[in-house]
Amino acid sequence: MAALNASVQRARESRGETDAHATVHEMKPRKKAAAKKRAKKAPPKKAAAQKTTGKKAAGRKPRSA
Repeated sequence: MAALNASVQRARESRGETDAHATVHEMKPRKKAAAKKRAKKAPPKKAAAQKTTGKKAAGRKPRSA
């Protein structure tokens, strides 16, 4: 832990930082963005009706015991 603290201290000194507390600056308020109008969505398209032949698809055969 001492090695880490020493490394951090050297890095701060190389950047010219001091041990003084950080200064706090007042931030400017953000400008409000213009409200965007949402485009109306088209109604969902109906799915095409699938034709069924009445036949059941061949599935797995049951295992015999």
